[in-house]
Amino acid sequence: MLKKLTLIGLIFFFSNGLTQGQVLLSLIFGDNLNTEKLEFGMSAGYNMSYIRGIEGSIGQHNWELGFYFDIHPNLESPFHIATGVYVKSNVGGRKIPLDYPGNREVKDSIYNGFDAAHGSVEKRFNTFYVPINLRYMTKAGIFIEGGAQVGLVFKTTDIYQADVEGYPLNYEITKKIKDNGLYKWFDGGVNGGIGYQTKGSLGWKIGVWYYLGLTNIYKNDLGPKAYNSSLYVLATIPIGKRKAAEMRAKKAAEKEAAGGM
Repeated sequence: MLKKLTLIGLIFFFSNGLTQGQVLLSLIFGDNLNTEKLEFGMSAGYNMSYIRGIEGSIGQHNWELGFYFDIHPNLESPFHIATGVYVKSNVGGRKIPLDYPGNREVKDSIYNGFDAAHGSVEKRFNTFYVPINLRYMTKAGIFIEGGAQVGLVFKTTDIYQADVEGYPLNYEITKKIKDNGLYKWFDGGVNGGIGYQTKGSLGWKIGVWYYLGLTNIYKNDLGPKAYNSSLYVLATIPIGKRKAAEMRAKKAAEKEAAGGM
């Protein structure tokens, strides 16, 4: 058990770096993390996010990449815990009016230039999200789930955007957690999903999840109020599940053979 917790810790640690590192660690440690009661793998797909509470804004289109854990305390029960980490999972919104009071301030000369060009603002929140759901799996492979989702915001970007005679004009202001005076470092809310698990030894899953943010993105709750939300269309792929099952079967056969001597 200690070995498995150490491997999980390594994956979380390296996920703070390049996404390629996460993929490599998952492939290396996948068969070590899978047991009869724990399934480990990768998640990937499409993420459409938007910000509720900002009139006129529209959504962003992003890719999601992460890893998941399906925890089965009771193998006979149709219920189990579905969790993991969305490592590459940006949220935010586009086409936010320039005069929205929650935009990060810029110099008057910059603002006036974008105002003259009828520009807008895009907000991006680089966030690690951890969904913690209770899933119900039917015998047909269809599942539904619901629970909470919490996030750590590690970088924010406000992008002033305009189109000047056919040429895009951008001005970016990027802040990390330590020097971010406008946005909260924490995000959280509720989420739910529905999907299907394929038959066979691997059992890929494909589904749709919706996250409804309930945490105001701004530090000053007496000021503007806005909330991140996101629609995910994802596939989950077990890593090392088949090999782990083969190893368990081999050990069981060896134990049975030894007992018969």
